[in-house]
Amino acid sequence: MAVAYFLDTCALIHRYVSGPFSRLVRRIVSSDRWPVYVAEPTVLEMASALARQCRSHRWDVHAFDALDRRFFQDIAFGRLRVRAVTKQEVLRARHLLRYAGVVKGNKLESADALIAVTCLELAYEVKERVVFYTQDWPLYATIRGVDAFRAMLELRFLGPGRGGVPPTTKKGS
Repeated sequence: MAVAYFLDTCALIHRYVSGPFSRLVRRIVSSDRWPVYVAEPTVLEMASALARQCRSHRWDVHAFDALDRRFFQDIAFGRLRVRAVTKQEVLRARHLLRYAGVVKGNKLESADALIAVTCLELAYEVKERVVFYTQDWPLYATIRGVDAFRAMLELRFLGPGRGGVPPTTKKGS
Protein backbone atom coordinates (compact mmCIF):
# COMPACT_ATOMS: atom_id res chain seq x y z
CA MET A 1 0.00 0.00 0.00
CA ALA A 2 1.36 3.39 -0.94
CA VAL A 3 2.04 5.96 1.74
CA ALA A 4 1.55 8.80 -0.76
CA TYR A 5 1.28 9.51 -4.47
CA PHE A 6 2.96 12.34 -6.34
CA LEU A 7 1.88 13.36 -9.85
CA ASP A 8 3.83 15.48 -12.26
CA THR A 9 1.91 17.77 -14.59
CA CYS A 10 1.77 15.45 -17.59
CA ALA A 11 0.27 12.71 -15.40
CA LEU A 12 -2.13 15.04 -13.59
CA ILE A 13 -3.64 16.42 -16.82
CA HIS A 14 -5.39 13.03 -17.22
CA ARG A 15 -7.56 13.95 -14.22
CA TYR A 16 -9.18 16.75 -16.22
CA VAL A 17 -8.97 15.66 -19.86
CA SER A 18 -10.12 12.23 -21.00
CA GLY A 19 -7.48 9.91 -22.34
CA PRO A 20 -6.10 6.41 -21.92
CA PHE A 21 -4.87 7.06 -18.35
CA SER A 22 -7.76 9.19 -17.09
CA ARG A 23 -9.48 6.41 -15.18
CA LEU A 24 -6.31 5.52 -13.28
CA VAL A 25 -5.40 9.11 -12.42
CA ARG A 26 -8.96 9.97 -11.43
CA ARG A 27 -9.06 6.95 -9.13
CA ILE A 28 -5.77 7.94 -7.48
CA VAL A 29 -6.83 11.54 -6.90
CA SER A 30 -10.34 10.65 -5.73
CA SER A 31 -9.28 8.06 -3.17
CA ASP A 32 -9.26 8.89 0.53
CA ARG A 33 -6.74 6.10 1.25
CA TRP A 34 -3.61 8.15 0.53
CA PRO A 35 -2.54 11.75 0.11
CA VAL A 36 -1.82 12.93 -3.42
CA TYR A 37 0.80 15.62 -3.94
CA VAL A 38 1.86 17.96 -6.69
CA ALA A 39 4.78 20.36 -6.65
CA GLU A 40 4.29 24.10 -6.58
CA PRO A 41 5.50 24.52 -10.21
CA THR A 42 2.66 22.22 -11.29
CA VAL A 43 0.15 24.95 -10.41
CA LEU A 44 1.61 27.14 -13.16
CA GLU A 45 2.30 24.26 -15.54
CA MET A 46 -1.34 23.14 -15.33
CA ALA A 47 -2.45 26.44 -16.85
CA SER A 48 -0.13 25.78 -19.77
CA ALA A 49 -1.20 22.13 -20.10
CA LEU A 50 -4.90 23.01 -19.98
CA ALA A 51 -4.40 25.77 -22.57
CA ARG A 52 -2.58 23.28 -24.82
CA GLN A 53 -5.51 20.86 -24.51
CA CYS A 54 -7.98 23.64 -25.33
CA ARG A 55 -6.00 24.61 -28.43
CA SER A 56 -5.68 21.02 -29.65
CA HIS A 57 -9.40 20.32 -29.14
CA ARG A 58 -10.50 23.80 -30.27
CA TRP A 59 -12.19 24.45 -26.95
CA ASP A 60 -12.97 28.02 -25.96
CA VAL A 61 -12.00 30.02 -22.88
CA HIS A 62 -15.09 28.79 -21.03
CA ALA A 63 -13.84 25.21 -21.32
CA PHE A 64 -10.43 26.32 -20.04
CA ASP A 65 -12.03 28.11 -17.10
CA ALA A 66 -14.11 25.05 -16.19
CA LEU A 67 -11.07 22.74 -16.27
CA ASP A 68 -8.96 25.22 -14.32
CA ARG A 69 -11.73 25.58 -11.74
CA ARG A 70 -11.86 21.79 -11.28
CA PHE A 71 -8.10 21.77 -10.70
CA PHE A 72 -8.32 24.46 -8.03
CA GLN A 73 -11.31 22.73 -6.43
CA ASP A 74 -9.17 19.60 -6.07
CA ILE A 75 -6.62 21.72 -4.21
CA ALA A 76 -9.25 23.51 -2.10
CA PHE A 77 -10.95 20.25 -1.09
CA GLY A 78 -7.64 18.60 -0.23
CA ARG A 79 -7.68 16.02 -3.00
CA LEU A 80 -4.36 17.51 -4.15
CA ARG A 81 -1.76 18.82 -1.74
CA VAL A 82 0.65 21.39 -3.15
CA ARG A 83 4.23 21.07 -1.89
CA ALA A 84 6.10 24.32 -1.72
CA VAL A 85 9.57 24.34 -3.24
CA THR A 86 12.49 25.11 -0.95
CA LYS A 87 15.84 26.71 -1.78
CA GLN A 88 17.49 23.38 -1.04
CA GLU A 89 15.27 21.68 -3.62
CA VAL A 90 16.16 24.31 -6.21
CA LEU A 91 19.85 23.59 -5.59
CA ARG A 92 19.29 19.84 -5.82
CA ALA A 93 17.36 20.31 -9.06
CA ARG A 94 20.32 22.28 -10.44
CA HIS A 95 22.61 19.37 -9.55
CA LEU A 96 20.21 16.94 -11.20
CA LEU A 97 20.18 19.08 -14.36
CA ARG A 98 23.98 19.13 -14.39
CA TYR A 99 24.14 15.36 -13.94
CA ALA A 100 21.35 14.57 -16.40
CA GLY A 101 22.19 17.13 -19.06
CA VAL A 102 25.97 17.17 -19.00
CA VAL A 103 27.22 13.94 -17.43
CA LYS A 104 24.54 11.65 -18.91
CA GLY A 105 23.61 13.76 -21.96
CA ASN A 106 19.87 13.44 -21.26
CA LYS A 107 17.28 16.07 -22.04
CA LEU A 108 15.67 17.20 -18.80
CA GLU A 109 13.66 20.38 -18.33
CA SER A 110 14.17 22.59 -15.28
CA ALA A 111 10.58 22.35 -13.98
CA ASP A 112 10.66 18.57 -14.37
CA ALA A 113 13.86 18.34 -12.35
CA LEU A 114 12.36 20.54 -9.65
CA ILE A 115 9.15 18.49 -9.50
CA ALA A 116 11.11 15.22 -9.22
CA VAL A 117 13.36 16.58 -6.48
CA THR A 118 10.33 17.89 -4.58
CA CYS A 119 8.86 14.39 -4.66
CA LEU A 120 12.14 12.89 -3.48
CA GLU A 121 12.23 15.33 -0.55
CA LEU A 122 8.70 14.28 0.41
CA ALA A 123 9.85 10.65 0.54
CA TYR A 124 12.77 11.62 2.77
CA GLU A 125 10.40 13.57 5.00
CA VAL A 126 7.86 10.74 5.46
CA LYS A 127 10.65 8.11 5.54
CA GLU A 128 8.68 5.90 3.14
CA ARG A 129 8.67 5.21 -0.56
CA VAL A 130 6.37 7.53 -2.51
CA VAL A 131 4.76 6.53 -5.81
CA PHE A 132 5.71 9.05 -8.52
CA TYR A 133 3.70 9.11 -11.75
CA THR A 134 4.85 10.78 -14.96
CA GLN A 135 4.19 10.54 -18.66
CA ASP A 136 7.46 12.30 -19.48
CA TRP A 137 9.90 9.68 -20.77
CA PRO A 138 13.06 11.83 -20.52
CA LEU A 139 12.21 12.57 -16.88
CA TYR A 140 11.37 8.95 -16.09
CA ALA A 141 14.48 7.59 -17.80
CA THR A 142 16.72 10.16 -16.10
CA ILE A 143 15.55 9.72 -12.52
CA ARG A 144 15.30 5.95 -12.96
CA GLY A 145 19.07 6.05 -13.47
CA VAL A 146 19.73 7.84 -10.17
CA ASP A 147 20.09 5.60 -7.10
CA ALA A 148 18.47 8.08 -4.68
CA PHE A 149 15.28 8.23 -6.76
CA ARG A 150 15.07 4.46 -7.20
CA ALA A 151 15.68 3.91 -3.47
CA MET A 152 13.01 6.33 -2.24
CA LEU A 153 10.43 6.39 -5.03
CA GLU A 154 8.39 3.84 -6.87
CA LEU A 155 8.55 5.30 -10.36
CA ARG A 156 5.63 4.71 -12.72
CA PHE A 157 5.57 5.79 -16.32
CA LEU A 158 2.14 6.17 -17.90
CA GLY A 159 2.61 4.13 -21.02
CA PRO A 160 4.74 1.22 -22.18
CA GLY A 161 8.42 0.97 -21.40
CA ARG A 162 10.96 1.75 -24.09
CA GLY A 163 14.16 0.16 -25.26
CA GLY A 164 13.90 -2.66 -22.75
CA VAL A 165 13.32 -0.24 -19.85
CA PRO A 166 10.18 -1.24 -17.91
CA PRO A 167 7.56 1.41 -17.09
CA THR A 168 7.78 0.84 -13.32
CA THR A 169 10.40 0.36 -10.64
CA LYS A 170 9.98 -1.69 -7.52
CA LYS A 171 11.99 -1.56 -4.31
CA GLY A 172 15.59 -2.43 -5.04
CA SER A 173 15.25 -2.30 -8.85
